Amino acid sequence: MPRCAVHFYFHNPDQQAGFMEFDILRNTFIQTLRTSLPLALATRMQMTAFTYGGLTASIVDDPPLPPISKHTDDTRTVRRMIDADFAPSTQPPVIFGIPIQCNPLVGDPLVTLDVVYMADGVGIGLTFSHAVTDMGGVARFCVEWSRVARSHYTKSATEHKPCVLNNDRSWFWPCICAEPSPPTPPFVTHLEALATATDTCTHADSSNHSNELFESADTDSNAEPRAARSPIYRMSISAHGVAHIGSVRDAVCPGVSIPNLISAALWQCISVSSPHPTTYFAASLTARTHPTYADYWGNTSTMKYMHHETHQVCRMPCAELARVIQQNVASFTPAEFAYIINQYTSESYLQKLQRFVENDKAPRVMVSNMSRLPVYETDFGFGRPAKVCCPLDVPHGMAAFFPRSRSGGIDIYLRVSDLVVQNVVNHELLKDHITVIVYE
Repeated sequence: MPRCAVHFYFHNPDQQAGFMEFDILRNTFIQTLRTSLPLALATRMQMTAFTYGGLTASIVDDPPLPPISKHTDDTRTVRRMIDADFAPSTQPPVIFGIPIQCNPLVGDPLVTLDVVYMADGVGIGLTFSHAVTDMGGVARFCVEWSRVARSHYTKSATEHKPCVLNNDRSWFWPCICAEPSPPTPPFVTHLEALATATDTCTHADSSNHSNELFESADTDSNAEPRAARSPIYRMSISAHGVAHIGSVRDAVCPGVSIPNLISAALWQCISVSSPHPTTYFAASLTARTHPTYADYWGNTSTMKYMHHETHQVCRMPCAELARVIQQNVASFTPAEFAYIINQYTSESYLQKLQRFVENDKAPRVMVSNMSRLPVYETDFGFGRPAKVCCPLDVPHGMAAFFPRSRSGGIDIYLRVSDLVVQNVVNHELLKDHITVIVYE
């Protein structure tokens, strides 16, 4: 089971005394955890179904504390990280190397906290098991934690008490699953799309073209063998670049979100590299548009799948493809959303889903849009973070959108071949606004 991991880096160039003192960080973290995400303090997890929503937990009155560690690293500086755009090699290994897979059923901790003190700043590495919440819940927790800590650091006359956030799965899952079934259940067509995709992936494994999409197409016998798994790339678009893409959006497809327009470009870049007749697209879904779930920031780990003929995706204007994506996501009602989540107790469905997600030859892009999460609102009393990173072990073809900086912009974490990356950096919509580094 994956963890939601987030890394914060706070710069202290003036060597301010008492900068993010550890005891206050630790104590307010525990205080906020007990009120805002108590599920993370569970002492025993038990599987009652086949996915996250079927996990139940035992929470005792005085649970043991999660792993909270303090480190010192004199070899790293926040200034050097800023100059290198926070390339992985410049980040403290104790944070960047945190495992992002865990198994709570065998006792792995549901939450971990590592704090690293450097010469000119502090790094915070935080993980939550997906059994507790998703990245949206983590972001809101961090903002709340920083408010509690800030009232201590600034010695405020009024201590900020942590709030109940209602964004862990023990609250959300029963609420969404209580939705009435839709008049025309989408699950059958959803399952058929996955089955078709799985068959396509299986056929791709045995074809002569199976390695062309996500691995090198170089047939030079003298070439060094490539790793079986493509790396994760971080594709960054600055705030200025996002604004420019927004002006293009306003002209050619008003009403479509900027992430959906970028997603259309990514789908084209993957499709043009695919030898297969059909390519697939999946978008993360959210129920936040429904008043009942307005405070829930997550996507509850489900996506809506669709597919088109590859040549159509390649030839279709990017704006038109973006409208297709927008309609696909916007057309899902909370009832339909709940209906699919309820089917997560179907083992056959999960097997098809797992085969599709894990197959590294699937001609697809899966977008999880977290670009509006309030991670840069995390302020412990010493200013907002210089950078917030989102380390992900994403499967092939998955694109995770994340806020780039406190001034705006988008970081896209994407595992694909270098051939697809070249298509991205040369795409008409993106080429003047995107920078790429290998993130794994």
